[in-house]
Parts: sequence; C-alpha cells; structure tokens
Amino acid sequence: MRSRSENNDISVHAIAGTRVVILGLNLKQKDDESGDAFPSTKLSAMLSGLTMADDANGADTVAAEPNMLVKNESSSSHDVFVGFAIDRRDVSSGKSTSLNFDGRPIQKFHYGDYTVEPGRRYEYSVRRMIKAPSRSRYSFFSRPKYVTDGSPLVVTVTTEDPSTSKHGVYFNRGAAGSQAYAEKFGEYRKWHKVNKFGTSHWTSTINPLSIPDPAKKKEACAWLSRGLEEALLGFISEACDNCWQLRVTAYEFTHKEVVHAFADAVERGVDVKIIRHVKGSYRPKTRYNDVVKDKEGKVVKEWVPDKTTSDAQHAIDAVGFQSLDHARIWHHDTFLERHTSSIMHNKFIILLRDGIPVKVWTGSTNFTESAFYGQSNVGHIVRDEDVAQQYLKYWDKLAQDPPGRSKRHSGSSHDEDVVPMDEINEQLQPDPAGTQPYDTTTVFFSPRKTSDLLDWYANRMGDAASSVHFTAAFGVSQPLAYVLNQDGKSSLEVGVRRSPRIAKRIETDEKLLRYILLDSQPSEHSSERSRASAEKKGRGNEYCDYFDFKNVKSNRIAYGAILSGGKEEEGGASSSEHSESLTGLSTFVDFVHTKFMLIDVLTDKPTTITGSANFSVASIEQNDENMLVVQGDTAVADVYLTEFMRLFDHFYPRDKRNESSGKGSNSSRTWIDVVEDDSWIKPYFDPSHQLFRERVLFS
Repeated sequence: MRSRSENNDISVHAIAGTRVVILGLNLKQKDDESGDAFPSTKLSAMLSGLTMADDANGADTVAAEPNMLVKNESSSSHDVFVGFAIDRRDVSSGKSTSLNFDGRPIQKFHYGDYTVEPGRRYEYSVRRMIKAPSRSRYSFFSRPKYVTDGSPLVVTVTTEDPSTSKHGVYFNRGAAGSQAYAEKFGEYRKWHKVNKFGTSHWTSTINPLSIPDPAKKKEACAWLSRGLEEALLGFISEACDNCWQLRVTAYEFTHKEVVHAFADAVERGVDVKIIRHVKGSYRPKTRYNDVVKDKEGKVVKEWVPDKTTSDAQHAIDAVGFQSLDHARIWHHDTFLERHTSSIMHNKFIILLRDGIPVKVWTGSTNFTESAFYGQSNVGHIVRDEDVAQQYLKYWDKLAQDPPGRSKRHSGSSHDEDVVPMDEINEQLQPDPAGTQPYDTTTVFFSPRKTSDLLDWYANRMGDAASSVHFTAAFGVSQPLAYVLNQDGKSSLEVGVRRSPRIAKRIETDEKLLRYILLDSQPSEHSSERSRASAEKKGRGNEYCDYFDFKNVKSNRIAYGAILSGGKEEEGGASSSEHSESLTGLSTFVDFVHTKFMLIDVLTDKPTTITGSANFSVASIEQNDENMLVVQGDTAVADVYLTEFMRLFDHFYPRDKRNESSGKGSNSSRTWIDVVEDDSWIKPYFDPSHQLFRERVLFS
C-alpha cells in the first residue's frame, strides 16, 4: 500500500510491505511563481550555509519525549535543520512509539521502519527537527539538544497481509550479522578458525541451533526466520487429509522441521511426491585404503553421490514412523530422483485438492537451516489455480526424469524419442517478446534451448525509466553487466515530477538509479582471471563485470558484510563485545541468496521478477529452474521493494564503514553521530549526486 501526505513544509510518501514501511521524505515550500511544491527560500539558505530569521511568534511547549522540545509554529532565528522526528501509532492498539533513537534526528530522506506487523494499520507523524536554542527557559528541565519544528504531518498506511492476498510474500531476517542479533544472543558467541577460499582467519558465530537453553534457542530461530519458516510449515500443513496432494521439488533437503512436516503429511494420508536432486560421479572403489580391481586388473568404479544428494538422503533416512506402512510409503513411494539435468535447482510446492492444483509455493528458499536462519531468502505463495496448473504440468514432466537438454545442445546420447526438458519448457511458455501484459503473472521454466530469456531480463533492466532493484547471489552475468555499465537515461517526467524549477537546471541526460545488492564483495583476482579467459577467446573487449560498472553514477551498490569490531587480536579475531557474528550455518552464500529484479517499482506499472534462477546462462540453459514475472501488481512490488531496501540499508553503511576502517581512517566520529550543521542535507539537493535521485525517487 502507498499513501502520500504533505503540508507547506514537508511531504511524506509511505510505502508499506508486510513487515517494513518505507517513508520517502521531502522538504517543501510554496513557490510564489509556479505554485508547485518546491523547497525554495528557506532551503536555499540551508544549502548555502546561511541562516534565516523567521517569524518567532510560536509559543514553546514541552514535548512528551524528554529529549525533545516542541515549537508549535515557527522557529526562531539562526535555526539549523538537522533532520526529522518520526512517531508511529498502531491504530488498533493506540500504542505510540518514537522512531528517533535516543532523541536523535533522522538524517536521511528515506526512512525504514522494520518493526511493523503484517495486516495492521499505522499512523506516522513527521516533523522537522532543529538544534535547540542555546538559551531556553526549559534548559533547567532536560536541556534538550534537538527540538521539533512546526505542526506534525500525518500519513496512514496498512501493511500487506500475506496470508490472505493472491500473492503472499515472506522474507526471513537475512541480517543475522547485526547489532541486534549480537545484543540479543551474544552470550552464545563462539570463536572458530576457518579456511575459506584458501584464506585462514578467525571468525565468530552465534549458531541458534547450538544455544543450550531451549527457550532462547526457539527465540533465536524465530527472530532469524521472521515468519518464513512458519509460513512454509503452514503451507504444508494445509494438506490435512487424504483429499489433498503435495507435489514438490527439492534441491537441498535437510531442514529437520521441513522434512518432518512432509513425513507428518504422509501419516495424515496426504499423497506426497517429492522430486529431489540426485547427482554424483563414478570414482575408483576402495577397500581398506586400497583401490579395488576386478579379475582382469581393471579398476572397479562405484557411484558416489554429491554432498547435496547424500545430505538429503541422511535426512530422509533419519525420519521414523509409528506405522510400518507409512515408513514404506515414505521410503519407496514418496521420492522421485532427478538425475539428468545439470542441477535440479527448483524449490517449489504445489498444493492440490482432489487432484486440482490450488496454489503454489516458490522462491529462493532451500529446505535447509541456513536458508531460514542465515542468508536472506524469500518464499512466494501464488494463490491462483491457473499458475498452479502451469507448475503441475512442469512437475509432471520433471517426474519422468527426461534429459535437460536436447541432443544437439548437450551432446548426450539419450533416447531420441524422449522429448528433453528444454523443448518442453519452451512449449509450456515460449520466450517473451517485449514487456508482459499489464496485471499478469507469467511463469518461465528452465532449462531452455538458448539464453534468450536472460537477454530479455537484460532488456527489461535496460528499459527502466526510473529505477532498478536487483539482487545477485553469484555475481552478475554478462548481459546484465553490459546494461549496468551504461549510465542510463531516465524520464524527466518521473525524475523531477515535483520540481519543475530543478528540471530546467538538469541536462537531458539525467540518469536513473539502479540499486544492486551482492552477496559479497567481488574479487579482483577472480575478475582478472575471467577477463584473461575472455581475452583468450577473443572477447576481451566485450567482457564486463563489477569493476567496470561499480563507478557508474547510476549504480548504487552494496554487498553483504558484518561490521568490523574494535581492536583486533593476533590472527585477526576482534575482541570487541560489539562485534557482529553470523550464524555459521551457511557454507558458501553467507548474506544474499534471493534472486529478484524490480523495474520501475514505484510507478503504477512495476515489474517484479523472482524465483529460483540466478540470472545466469547456466540457470537458463542447464538447470531445472522456475521464475515468476509479475507485471503491474503494486502490492507485490511494494513488499519486495521494502525488503530490498531493508537489506540494502543494512549492508551499505557497513560496507562504507569497513572500507573507511580499512583505509586507516582516524575519524573520531561514529556512524550514528549526528551532523550538527546542514552539510548532511546538501547531497540530497545536488542534482549530480545519487542521493538527490534517491530523494526524488522515494518522495
């Protein structure tokens, strides 16, 4: 849901997801000539570093907050605008909360409230804040450092309820490495020496599953899951008796609660069928550390499953049943093996009643502890029989375990009478041409004959008029990198719709804003190797990656990180009690595992692309994957946007802080210190700065 409100001083644009509300803030004054809302005289004084005398007839009153002093109307001379004061009221309960930490002003033009609940109505009151007068007749009371200025601007929104809407979207916390997690559960931190990518270093973890106190363990898991695990288990439990069927695909299948939820469904009489990833390789057979040979002296080889396959088998075998009949069904009738694709990377569940598909669960969430309690993930329910029917058709084909690629593409020797999945998938949904129709949900399945679908994603990114929000867990593929390496042009109508005077000052090549969220900081060494490989193939001039597009002005980039601690001990272990720690459950992807892209998300016709595929050639041409393209649904877009910005705003300052620390910065300021002059505001009104475009985008 989106809602706007404005007065003569400020404007607020509220964007509500399920558990996040983003407030786009702006300063306003009536422009005498045009009559359009535009920050003019008072703002100009702020930007030039000057102060202005204002009508000082307002009466002082003491605020409810001890650190704030309220002025009912105008501020006195020599006021310095230092930020915003925001209060939230839960309309149902009437409870009010100040969102200003320790009375400090909020010094940014978009603010994220991450403590709301789904399906609730909230009222936000926003005021400007200024430095308190040096002499106040209330100074003996509390000596407030900052005071509010002017009447409050109120905006009301209702958060989305994922349990009732057509699209139910659930994100986990995805920010285990945070101050909040360390403060809540830091007493259970443990230090380990690890070797990752050839580098040995010390790291600390707070593993929720290792917490000895059962109540605290449950609390930690719930805090990290943030409703994602609960939603998945609830989806499975909807199949309550033998009238229901579950058709499942699983790549990783080790999370005890999920595995047991499917086993419980079998005991309830539900018809459960799970296609799972089964891959391995033939290796020399050994016995007592000796290679086994046959009578002719040839080495005997045996099939050895990969880790994903063997871990899943262990989880399956660990389940016990009271009934032998149910145990036999579980082990002999429930699981179907998918051998012939590169990776069976799907993780979706189709819920059927009496054989009719009702709804589907999809997204990026594997059935593992790390997926719920570690890296960021999304679960997306589509309550639409037509969409569920498409998934069922795809599932029925996968269940036959046909080859992933046709013989001419894969070079395999499969039966030519068997139709491969790449041909089947393009029959189910041909490659699109141009944008999808408004108010539609389209499903694309992989593998496909070509990577044309990846080019289509890149074209949608290239067509963006105002914004792109993009997550990449495993790097950025070449077609998308080419687009990101261009300083794209945006529509002036969108970019400066509330500031016609600024529009006259901006050149016609005004840029759009792209947000890119990566799992980790890319490696220069890996980049050099990839570039060298491209050069050997004669494509060196075409190669493009993060180190090419990171400085493009249209791109605003963050990557997963934890805040570096204080003084480091020998070996690199930080002894600071404020150090942030991950859960230690993820072995490869620590931070960002989602795969989604938002195009022009704050317009009336946003595009949301989400699913299991990593926007790569392999995910399009080789793997079993599924992706949703939701066109024109602002409610869906708002949920994805608010969650994206929650994570982006979590990681971006950590990246900058860590980068500053790495360069040996000796600044005594902390990252939450208030800037007590108006210098903080200038980038937001400088048309050449990213923060200018961010302010306009969200306001």
